[in-house]
Amino acid sequence: MLIIPAVDILDGTCVRLLEGDFERKTVYSEQPASVAGTFVDAGFPFLHVVDLDGAKQGRIVNWKSIETILRVPGVNAEVGGGVRTSEDIRCLLDLGVRRVVVGSVAAKSPELAGYWIEQFGADRVVVGMDVKHESVVVSGWLEDSHRAPVDFLLDLMKRGARTFICTDIARDGTMKGTNVDFFSALKHAFPAADFIASGGIASIADIQSLASAGVSGVVIGKALYEGLIQLDDLKSMDA
Repeated sequence: MLIIPAVDILDGTCVRLLEGDFERKTVYSEQPASVAGTFVDAGFPFLHVVDLDGAKQGRIVNWKSIETILRVPGVNAEVGGGVRTSEDIRCLLDLGVRRVVVGSVAAKSPELAGYWIEQFGADRVVVGMDVKHESVVVSGWLEDSHRAPVDFLLDLMKRGARTFICTDIARDGTMKGTNVDFFSALKHAFPAADFIASGGIASIADIQSLASAGVSGVVIGKALYEGLIQLDDLKSMDA
């Protein structure tokens, strides 16, 4: 299982939101690159980087922070938040991003997301699916797309998507435990897809349960920042 620490950027700082609410944020560092370096030094070079300002405004905002993270020796990252154009994707890949995460465009213009997947490859463009109250939400979790997760996944898989970073927004940042049943049902319905689970992970047991459900990887945020999960305890699980 791939263990992916999260680095969320808001106003140039490293933060975590509670249930995707911009009004309920906790700032953990003024230097996101320093946080990224801590994860890399601990043996976790693959990071999940989100431009929260970009997700909200519909354009990539925190270019400088993203660039400084990518300059950390040994870092390898997937980046999302505000990706709206082919040029955005080209620029991110040219900077050294391993894969680009598209969410709002995938929900609103799936044909464009499919074009990007065809153009850049399914291993370089992956889909973010953020779910709240059984519906896919977009635009920094502020807008309900009124699309059911199953319909969303069917549509994007037909367009070539294979990897999905799936976040249960109702649990994100709560550290109340992951929704194993939700992710297990997704994997059962779409066995050919690779799912990266996010939202609510608070313990090694949560990660083990997700691994048993067939999830390919996990994004861990607040539990790392608050010390509920120690990086040393994750080393035997990372693959």
